[in-house]
Amino acid sequence: MPRFNPFGYNRDTIAITIPSVGYLAATGAVNLMLSKTLGYPCELERVDAVTTIVATTAGSRVVNVRKGTATGTIVGTITLALATQGTLGVVNAGTVTSAAGVNKFNGTDTLTVEFPSGTAFTAGGVDLILTFRILDQKDVV
Repeated sequence: MPRFNPFGYNRDTIAITIPSVGYLAATGAVNLMLSKTLGYPCELERVDAVTTIVATTAGSRVVNVRKGTATGTIVGTITLALATQGTLGVVNAGTVTSAAGVNKFNGTDTLTVEFPSGTAFTAGGVDLILTFRILDQKDVV
């Protein structure tokens, strides 16, 4: 972990492949990643979804990125809908909370990624990309 990086920030990404079978095709709540400890201090910067399998029906699912468990604070969201998942390779940008310090993780905080209930797609798939900025030791929360 850098104490100070004079050349800019280091970044890390977590990629989660979300296939249609069992996830986008479902309507109930699904945990994609539950309480993963990141192990380093960081700040969530971006939540993106890249279409890997074109959606063919009008579904709509929201992905919540939470700090902590499945009931933790929502720090990022992205909505997957036919309008954004209808073309292969399209990058759909989500939102990250702008509240000061809420999207910062220390070395022991956990990360949960979930689908709450929604309208199912009969086809479609995405790669969910979470981008984190690794914090200098002096910035640890």
